[in-house]
Amino acid sequence: MKMKCFDYATLPRVQWPEGKGETRDIVCWPVTDDFAWRACFTTIHQSGALGQFPDIERTIVLLKGKGVRLTSPGFLEHELVNKVAPFHFSGDIRGHAELLDGSVQCFNIMTRRSCWASEVSLVSDERLLPTSHSGVLYVLKGRWEMAGTDSVQLAFGQGAWWLPDIREGAIRPLVADSQLLWVDLRPIE
Repeated sequence: MKMKCFDYATLPRVQWPEGKGETRDIVCWPVTDDFAWRACFTTIHQSGALGQFPDIERTIVLLKGKGVRLTSPGFLEHELVNKVAPFHFSGDIRGHAELLDGSVQCFNIMTRRSCWASEVSLVSDERLLPTSHSGVLYVLKGRWEMAGTDSVQLAFGQGAWWLPDIREGAIRPLVADSQLLWVDLRPIE
């Protein structure tokens, strides 16, 4: 299985100017400067501009904090307050992120709309890993086992990503009440 495992605590941190926040990239595929898809965590400490990414579709998931209001006059008005509820929007727009009550931490998926599409969901049961898609998973609660050629156990704050050339495998919860974020990344044909 060609899985790349990660732990949130050891991902490299990139600080934003003036201490407004930070980004921890999980993966930018195939390259950082011209990615087809990207998975990362962002922590926002101060309200400010919402990054603009032309030709990119974005999905953001609130993990920690009270929430953030995302706005762009005439294009976007959304309060991200429900934890682990994916919100999808266009990266083409210039916008603003206003913190509702203190810092927030979010999980982000970005896909270049001309070549990739993503679907983010909350999973609590066993799943087969798709061999024809890319994907990312991130453990929110409990413990999980990825089984295939090699077996790996993942706990809170850990995850994995893969490209379409993996061999068959599965991920299954090892304890009751386990949850993870599941990102299915499909090439557009």
